[in-house]
Amino acid sequence: MGEVVSAAIVGHVPTVMLDEDIRRKLGGCGEDTTLVDGFARLREHLDEQRVDTLIIFDTHWFTTTEHVIAGAAHHKGLYTSEELPRVIHELPFDYPGAPALADNIRLVCKERRMRVTNATTPTLPRHYPTINLIHHLHRDEQVLSIGVCQTGEMTDFLDFGANIAEAISRSNARVALLGSGGMSHRFWPLSELFEHLSYAPEHVITAQARAADEFVLDCWRRGDHRGVCEFYPQYRAHAPEGKFAHYLMLLGALGGLECTAPGSLYSAYENSIGTGQVHVVFNI
Repeated sequence: MGEVVSAAIVGHVPTVMLDEDIRRKLGGCGEDTTLVDGFARLREHLDEQRVDTLIIFDTHWFTTTEHVIAGAAHHKGLYTSEELPRVIHELPFDYPGAPALADNIRLVCKERRMRVTNATTPTLPRHYPTINLIHHLHRDEQVLSIGVCQTGEMTDFLDFGANIAEAISRSNARVALLGSGGMSHRFWPLSELFEHLSYAPEHVITAQARAADEFVLDCWRRGDHRGVCEFYPQYRAHAPEGKFAHYLMLLGALGGLECTAPGSLYSAYENSIGTGQVHVVFNI
C-alpha cells in the first residue's frame, strides 16, 4: 500500500539556478539566498523518508477546463525559460515519470466524477517550478508533475488532493508531495525592481503582503491548516502564487481541513523581487 511520507512547500525562483557568486552579488552585501542550502536539507529529508516518487505541483503550469497530470513514462529534453532565458537556457533534463500512479489518479477521478487529463505526449511543455526542483532534488525517483487548473477554487484543489491521496494508497509508492511555488506573489514595477533584489523580507512588495505571509507561516508552524483556509479569501488579495493551489492540493492529500501537521522552515522567509519565498516541510 502506497503512502505519502513527505510534504513540503518549496520555493523555485530562477535565482537558485545561478552560480553562488552571482547570487551573492544580486543579494547585496555578499548575502546568499537560503533556498539553495535549503534544497540540500530537503534532499537529506527525502533520503531519510526513503522517497521513491516525487509529485510536484507546478504553479507555472496553468490548465483551464480540467486538472492535468504529466503521466509519461519518461521525460527528456532541453529546457529554456520563456520568462528568463538569460538565466535558464538549454538546460538538459532526463528523469523517469510515474505512469502507473498517473493512471491511478485518472481512475480515481473518473470514479469520483472529477475532470482530469493524463497527458503523455512528449511535446507537453515543461516549466521551471518542475525543472528547477528536478535540478536540485532529483536522484532516481519517479516524477509526476501536476498543473494548476486556473478556473478552480479552494474546494476544487482540496478535493483533487484527496483523490491524489486515494490514488497513492492504491500504489506501492513512497511519495513526497512538493508544492513548488511562492507565497504572496506580486513583483516590483520594472522601474523599481532592481532596487529590491535583496533577499531581506523587508523588500516584499508591501508590508501588508509580508504580514499576510507571516500569518500563513505562523499557522503552518502550529499546524493550523484550517486557519490558513479560513484566511484564504483575504490572502487572495496578495496574489499567492498559482492561486495557492500548490499548497491546497498538497493539503487535500494530507486530509484537508482536518490536517494538523506542523511545518518546519528549511530556509529563511525571503524576498524575490517583491514576492515571498520559503521552504517549509510538514511533519506528517
